[in-house]
Amino acid sequence: MDLFVEDGGLTPVLRTERLTLRPVNLADAPAIVAGVNDWDVAKWLAVVPHPYTDDDAHSFISEIVPAIPKLWAIDDAQLVGIISIDTEIGYWLARDRWGRGYMTEAARAVVAHHFADPAAENLLSGHFVGNERSGAVLAKLGFVNLEVRRIYSLARGEDVDSQKMILTRANWETGIG
Repeated sequence: MDLFVEDGGLTPVLRTERLTLRPVNLADAPAIVAGVNDWDVAKWLAVVPHPYTDDDAHSFISEIVPAIPKLWAIDDAQLVGIISIDTEIGYWLARDRWGRGYMTEAARAVVAHHFADPAAENLLSGHFVGNERSGAVLAKLGFVNLEVRRIYSLARGEDVDSQKMILTRANWETGIG
């Protein structure tokens, strides 16, 4: 993985074998709408509405993105997803990219970046019960189950069971997962 800060920004650009993880910009709005407006993506997310509109994407880019310094566009010649670490690691990937290992590759780069800081704490994440793909990504990184909690899904308009998970520095460093 290569790491550098592009154009003096705060979000470092991370490069993997196939992907560039880069800052999100206004030109990404159509790809964000296309990805998140797919019900098969949105139903697994807690904080996005469905349908997802151009206004939603512009609000995300202008309000949310600046508030989360560790937020990247997952790019393989165009934006195909988002990954971030705020209080937890979270992500989504366009459905036409599922099954290619992109999210595992992107998440590995982000977790490596996180734990490169010697003061970095354990990482939390989670996935809605029934979203085995997301659970598998987290397990490959070494996340282990904590508990199931009910959380609200804006897209679904209801509370949903969410499997909370944790990745310790020790599990990351020993390659457990």
